[in-house]
Amino acid sequence: MRRIFIAVLFSIVCYAQNYRGAELRALEPVLYGKFEARIKPAQGDGMLSSFFTYNDSCCQTSPWNEIDIELLGRYEHVIDFNVITQSSDLRQHYVPFNTHLDFHTYGFEWTPDYVAWFIDGNEVYRQTQEHIAALSYHQKLMMNIWNPIYDDWVGVWDEQILPRFSFYDYVSYASYTPGEGDVGTDSNFTFLWRDDFDYFDSTRWEKKDDHTWGGNQSLFVDENIVFQDGYMILCLTTIEGVGLVDNTVPAALWARHDHDKMEVRFSEELDPASAQETSNYSIAGVSFDEAVLNEDMRTVTLSMNTDSISATSMGVFNISDDNDPPNTVDWQVLWIYDPGSLEYILVNTGGDTNGLYLSDQVWGPDKEYGHEGGNYEVVDDSIDIGGTLDDQIYRSSLNRLASYKARLVPGYYNIKLMFSDNHYFQPEDRIFDITIEDSLWINDLDVIAEVGAMNAHEILLERVEVFDGVLDMYFSAEIYGSGYDFAGPFLNGLEISLDEALHTISTVPGQFNIGKPYPNPFNSSITIPIEVIKAATVKIDVIDIRGRIVDTIIDRELSIGKHELEWNSNSHASGVYIIRTTLDKTSYNEKTLLLK
Repeated sequence: MRRIFIAVLFSIVCYAQNYRGAELRALEPVLYGKFEARIKPAQGDGMLSSFFTYNDSCCQTSPWNEIDIELLGRYEHVIDFNVITQSSDLRQHYVPFNTHLDFHTYGFEWTPDYVAWFIDGNEVYRQTQEHIAALSYHQKLMMNIWNPIYDDWVGVWDEQILPRFSFYDYVSYASYTPGEGDVGTDSNFTFLWRDDFDYFDSTRWEKKDDHTWGGNQSLFVDENIVFQDGYMILCLTTIEGVGLVDNTVPAALWARHDHDKMEVRFSEELDPASAQETSNYSIAGVSFDEAVLNEDMRTVTLSMNTDSISATSMGVFNISDDNDPPNTVDWQVLWIYDPGSLEYILVNTGGDTNGLYLSDQVWGPDKEYGHEGGNYEVVDDSIDIGGTLDDQIYRSSLNRLASYKARLVPGYYNIKLMFSDNHYFQPEDRIFDITIEDSLWINDLDVIAEVGAMNAHEILLERVEVFDGVLDMYFSAEIYGSGYDFAGPFLNGLEISLDEALHTISTVPGQFNIGKPYPNPFNSSITIPIEVIKAATVKIDVIDIRGRIVDTIIDRELSIGKHELEWNSNSHASGVYIIRTTLDKTSYNEKTLLLK
């Protein structure tokens, strides 16, 4: 974990431990191996769940050694992979699934030559640089749940989300035995044990009781490590409510208006029946046609009978959580955010407003745009940035960036990314990837290798399709860079402009209804259900992430009735595809994910 690293960089301040977390750690340290766990982490801003190794004699008799998998509650699609020695090599890794919705198997291999991370058995990232040789001390395997004080890293803490629970199905370990093993890469590891957590094995583990550190808002207690139903469950709670107990009513955290939709986020997972009852929501002068509980089980999307509202607040009542027995909120009033959608934006992502450039901000339900993760840095005004007349924009940067988002009118967009590396001077000092709308657009970006230090570098991405109203960009370090404030993926400026709008609807009244394509994600073929109410010509195209039609499923008249149309993707690569159904020049678009 980053607990010591952050404390070293920022002077240690004593914070009250007003909450209770949990940590399980192995009794015996090991040197090298393959480590694996099947985890469903807790969701919620300001906290994290982990699976990691750590040299617990660090800084007393030996240097710091640590290898991390950190599952932050704020991110749906980002996982932290870290190696920390006397420096830090960090990566906030993009994944195409919401990490909190189901169990996934996470693991890493540690050898004298590399550390490689795995998700569901597939290697997704590897570090092989010189710092790996410094991982030469025995480490203990650990798991914990806690809430740091560092908002820029984990998000803003709100105790209304408590209690939170992370589930661990099993943990396994294989020793490093090159040329003699039976599992892992090149069979270089020998399986030794697996704990299915049917009970607490005191010969293998210890519960870290009454333990904390500077920057941790929780104190670890035994009661928050629970073994039940074949799981080891780590609990983050209040002082009074320790253990696997939920006596807290759900709280509505925010509501956001978007055209004829209202999105309401709750503090915890909800009971579907009460969450999807439209009479449990109230806005003056508004009626609701439908309430749908989203896949995160915390967010409800309300369909309204109008695009515009005059009310600034709404009420929720009789909403229950998924606890047994349920806890139910009697009545709550909350403000309605109405950030709106953009077609053009020009942002100084390194800080304040400058000329035509808007100031940067942290992303949230009330924001039209903003970043997640990171910190600002500005170099001296006397420094000349080559290749630009906008020196001031390129002198400021947003570093350690995890994601950038903007609410946009559905359509195709041209995106200009602006960079100037003002803190490193050699190629391969820091390198990163950029994933946009579930597709890798930029691989191994090394700004210094492209233009040198303190020189402007612009990258224009054309016709990026944003169909769901939010542009999602994710930044993942290949080489993190030294230090902390100046390291990791960075961005100096951003311009987004609409190229072509998309006009999408889900139904054409009296003519056809379109169901959700399934399965999604899919491996080889996907089915598109459609009901034709009035005979008409229907065209269904498959469009790739760059806006190109790669296949046409049908372009003919369909008879009245229900149809299931299939697209065979065998000749196409993995990635995001849009299924576009068109009737009388009106289109409905559905995003799908092909995984091979």
